[in-house]
Amino acid sequence: MKILLALVLFAFLAFIFVAALANGAKGKSRAGAYRRRKLMTENELEFFGRLVAALPDHYIFPQVAMSALIEAASSDRKLAHSDRLRIAQHCVDYVVCTHAGEVVAVVELDDRTHSRAKDQLRDSRLEQAGIRTVRFQSRSKPTPAAIRVTVCGPAPVAEQPKPAVEAAAESAIV
Repeated sequence: MKILLALVLFAFLAFIFVAALANGAKGKSRAGAYRRRKLMTENELEFFGRLVAALPDHYIFPQVAMSALIEAASSDRKLAHSDRLRIAQHCVDYVVCTHAGEVVAVVELDDRTHSRAKDQLRDSRLEQAGIRTVRFQSRSKPTPAAIRVTVCGPAPVAEQPKPAVEAAAESAIV
C-alpha cells in the first residue's frame, strides 16, 4: 500500500513538474497583448508644429528615450547599471538636432502633470552630458519666433555697410 501511495505521489509530482515546464514555455513564446496609442497628445502635436515652423533648418524628434541621448558614465558596473535603470523608462518631449545629427537642445512642454523636482533632476542628468534643456509652459506657448530665439539664440546681426569715408580710409591704409 505504501508503494502504491508513493507511486501515485510520484506520478502527481511528475505531472505538476511537466505542466509547469509547459506553462513556462508558453509564457516565453507569448507575444503579449498590445494596442496602438498616439505618439503625442493633441497639445504636444500642436506644439510640435510650432517647433517645426520655428526651426526649419533643424530636425525635431518627438518622444525620445533618454537612454538614446545619455548613458551611464560610472566605471563601477553596479553603479552604472543603477544609473541606467534611473533613466530607462524616461522620455523627453522633443529633441532638436542639426542636420548633421548633433543635439542642439531637449525641449520640454510643461503642463500640470510635471513635477518641478523631477524636472530639475532630469535637467541635471542631461546637463551632465552637455545637453541643454529648454522648457516652455503649455498654458502660455510661445510663438515660433520666440521659440527660435530661445532654442538657437538671437539671429546674427548682418554686417552693416561701412560709411564711404570709413571704407576709403581703410583702403588707403592697405
